[in-house]
Amino acid sequence: MQIADEQIKEKVVLHPSDNYHINIHDGTGITFSNITCKELIKELSTSSIYKCKINNKEYVSKVIYKNPNMDFNNVLKSYQNYQTLMSKDGIVDVYDFRISDCGEKFEVLMEDLSNYYDVENAEESDHLQLATQILSILKNLIKQNVIPVDCGIANFVTDGKNVKMLDLDFILRWNEVTYFNIKWFLSRLEGIKSWCPSISSGIDELVSEINTKKIKYFGSMPYNPIAAKLIEEGEKLLIEENNSEEALNKFYKALEVQPNCSAAYNNLAVISWNNDEKLKTLSLLECAYELEPENETYKTNYFDVVNSLDNESKRNNFYLTNSLSILPAKEKSDNYITLQKEIDNYSYPSNYAYDILTLKPKGSLETRVEYFVKYTPELFEKCNNFLSIGSSLGYMLLFHSFRAKKCTGIEPDLKANEIVRSVASFRNANNIELFLGTFKEFEKKDKYDLIWMGNVFQYMYVDYSWKVAEELANISSGKCIIEAPFEGNFLKQQSHLNANWKNEKLMNDYSFKRFRAEMEKYFKIISANPSGTDPLNRMLVVLERK
Repeated sequence: MQIADEQIKEKVVLHPSDNYHINIHDGTGITFSNITCKELIKELSTSSIYKCKINNKEYVSKVIYKNPNMDFNNVLKSYQNYQTLMSKDGIVDVYDFRISDCGEKFEVLMEDLSNYYDVENAEESDHLQLATQILSILKNLIKQNVIPVDCGIANFVTDGKNVKMLDLDFILRWNEVTYFNIKWFLSRLEGIKSWCPSISSGIDELVSEINTKKIKYFGSMPYNPIAAKLIEEGEKLLIEENNSEEALNKFYKALEVQPNCSAAYNNLAVISWNNDEKLKTLSLLECAYELEPENETYKTNYFDVVNSLDNESKRNNFYLTNSLSILPAKEKSDNYITLQKEIDNYSYPSNYAYDILTLKPKGSLETRVEYFVKYTPELFEKCNNFLSIGSSLGYMLLFHSFRAKKCTGIEPDLKANEIVRSVASFRNANNIELFLGTFKEFEKKDKYDLIWMGNVFQYMYVDYSWKVAEELANISSGKCIIEAPFEGNFLKQQSHLNANWKNEKLMNDYSFKRFRAEMEKYFKIISANPSGTDPLNRMLVVLERK
């Protein structure tokens, strides 16, 4: 059974998000509100095309209807990406777009291209000059860090001389794509090459460029414990409860937080195979196998499905590029071995070891992270400006450096900072800044949408007393996550670590009740749970700036 083209495109690569309604236009006055007349010219299964007029000039309005394979918020993201492009050469002019108030329609107002026809219907003698324009349009988009995922030949029209890219429903930035999105895009480039073999060298250069970026981007993407948890939950739903629908949602969410999650692709393939969707299964297994070629399960699954299909089915599988593109194994160089040994053997803190290639936590850090995932999943959410107070060996700094614009660590341990710099250099993470010192000494000039304090709050309290709440509030624009003990009697027993904890007045005033009262002046307390490090004496608390 072959899956409909738009079904696999939307279902595999788009993910659900919160509904909201929005109307954005370009400021020219060409808006939906100024349409004076409207005439239906084409009716399709999931959309309608209208000819309309504004100030006696003709335009086209496309209406997409809500359907199971289309998330309007992702379509909205695509048009917002279009709106931010510095150069829109060769792309249809879009003036207005919106999700309707009822949430059942997505509408796009664009230029009228009535005098254009499908490029694929052009005379063969015109193929090369048209394909050259198509290639130029794609290169221009890619130069702007945008991937026109669905750039198949059917998405281009011409007036016989000029070419325009018509459908802009699926334009993503690199930080928004999944591995499947990139493979989909590459398969569309192959389709253009088949339509015009004379453009092959140009397409091959572009494919090479994308593959290089693909290897760098997905190869450096860190292990995400939230994705691992979602995979575990999805497999339980699938195996123990036979609930494939809910399992499917878990696997899609795993791809949303970790777009190179090979286990998600493999498990989606299992569901597709059970639904007798063999070509879709093969497409998903190709992703899983390319991402993790050393995994014997993925390898066996892939070749079992390949061998089950006849040659005609394989030729018709337009989801595949017809050749595997295995991500190269991460080389364990002498530098890697030395750095990894240094982290594994560093005595303080002994529970912060991780694999510097994948950022997968090791030893007792793995247990701590399990508690973080359970009680403070907010710690792994995307952020723009991340601050780690007591950054230690930099696990959270390095994790967020992949997606955040800037990551700052405060750590008084010189050796720990040196190790983090070495690992950041090894991973090509150039957005990490380290401050050698304490939170009190740190210049507080920026705002941070995510602040992490791992077992350091009790030291900050000594420096500021309860004014620490105001100090945090002044630099927070989002969430603060704290792991710390909140009882003075416990700290007095640990006074060999900090002489100030012997201070009776200071310690008698240190309690979770007082912490809550002081923090609620500036923050909303989202959750408070026992810490995995010391569940009797320490807590994990999530705050959100009011």
